[in-house]
Amino acid sequence: MLIAQQPVKNSSSKKNAASAQKKNKKNTYAEDEARLAKMMKPVSDKIDSVIKLNSKKYDLLNKLSDSTTKNKVQQDIDRLSKITDHLESQLNTVRFNFIRNNPSSFLSLDALTMMLSNSPGFPLEDIDTIKSLFNNLNKNIQNSTTGRKFKLMLVAKEESEVGSVAPDFKANDMYNKEILLSDFRNKKYVLLDFWASWCKPCREDMPFLKNIYKTYKEKGLEIICISKDDDLLSWKKAITQDSIQIWRQISAPLKFQEIATSEVTNKYFVYGIPVKILINKEGLIIGRWYGGGEDNIDKLKKLLNKVFDN
Repeated sequence: MLIAQQPVKNSSSKKNAASAQKKNKKNTYAEDEARLAKMMKPVSDKIDSVIKLNSKKYDLLNKLSDSTTKNKVQQDIDRLSKITDHLESQLNTVRFNFIRNNPSSFLSLDALTMMLSNSPGFPLEDIDTIKSLFNNLNKNIQNSTTGRKFKLMLVAKEESEVGSVAPDFKANDMYNKEILLSDFRNKKYVLLDFWASWCKPCREDMPFLKNIYKTYKEKGLEIICISKDDDLLSWKKAITQDSIQIWRQISAPLKFQEIATSEVTNKYFVYGIPVKILINKEGLIIGRWYGGGEDNIDKLKKLLNKVFDN
């Protein structure tokens, strides 16, 4: 008597099936990328045009000597920057709509991750939208490796904002002396400065930092610079060139420290530099500034005056 038996897939068949599934997933992701790029193109093209024009304005500004003309060009740059911000907001709306309509796409998760990591300039309602869209994603995507990382990013974002207790960390400084942030509790205000030797805006802020350190050191201000440098020689050279060995310096690639800088920067949600964070004696974050420039310097200066001179 003949008995029909269900065919048994051999290991080769299983490998072929897995390969086909992986290829299909890759193709789907590529298709999603193409769709999103097409949706964003009208706004992206406008942003590119404004950025090119702004670059020309900066080049012109550096060549000018007449103050009246320079002021006019600077006003043009400021106006173009506002236009760029407005267009970036439109671009985020396009991304939000894509994510909302594609909750089963891994590209949706990657887009959310990208937006969250670029979120310093986002209004709070956009952060709430990011949370909501993530919670609306397919559960398999939420629980994926990237999804779990995204959840940790959200936690770090919330725990490193103004009003939060500053996350503690331990690392060795350039002289191999241990720094424990909580040791400054009830003793000093601490300004964390995230920087790198290759970061021009970071280096341009150093004269200002030296000035406030000189002014407020005896009144209870400590500065800790946390560098993202992988090249320790470049890091130490920059410290010497800028004469900033007067306060604590940390650079923590894995080969140098038991705790990598990435762990500290992750805790403080630092995905771009410069970033400055002011912590009061009670260990609360009372100020946070993204980027360099006069505007942020002025805001930090005013807060320090309020803290130490009133």
